[in-house]
Amino acid sequence: MFKRILQLLYPEVCFGCSMTLLESEEILCSRCRLELPRPGLFLPKPNWLSLKFDGWMDYQDAHCFFLFSEGGRVQHLMHQIKYKGAQDVGRFLGVWCGSELNKYNWPFTYDLILPIPMHAQRARDRGYNQAQCIAEGISSSTQIPIIWGGIERIKNSQTLIHQNRQERFQVLEEVFQVINPSLIQGKHVLIVDDTLTTGATMLALGQKIKTAGARQVSFLALAALQ
Repeated sequence: MFKRILQLLYPEVCFGCSMTLLESEEILCSRCRLELPRPGLFLPKPNWLSLKFDGWMDYQDAHCFFLFSEGGRVQHLMHQIKYKGAQDVGRFLGVWCGSELNKYNWPFTYDLILPIPMHAQRARDRGYNQAQCIAEGISSSTQIPIIWGGIERIKNSQTLIHQNRQERFQVLEEVFQVINPSLIQGKHVLIVDDTLTTGATMLALGQKIKTAGARQVSFLALAALQ
């Protein structure tokens, strides 16, 4: 009863389209859940996503859960997660993504989840790491443990928005540092980030942990630009 009264006074709205949520809905309305563009996990390779990584390093899988387009609902969701403090949205979508991974019975392939580390200064300024929120949701669904510590972002690189993949990779090549290789040695690590454009950040981290002894590396972005 109290929840119904609160909903009347302060109606919860969908983070995707801003429509009022029904009592049975959470974070996203049913329409958004149906209409948000999802390409499907474990696409046969080569595909548009794997082409972002092919030829740069040896990796196992590359996934994205949503397709990102300029001005679309997915971009709005990513903006809320990354800049507006919507950590609960990141975890919710991570749980959803993890439940889809479970359908393929593939979570058992991955030993560890590694959210893209954020530089300490940026983490202090923002108050949280959006990739970590998403990873927590995926871990909650799949029971794949998250790597806590041991890998750091030691350089706070400048904006990469107007740079191509080669330029981004050169900037990011020495951004990450593995300070505890024993955490990843012999493990298949699933690197998780919120948004993927060129794939340079994931590649830089993937190569770093592969050199440090990871058995295999895979990539998962909550949203990717096609």
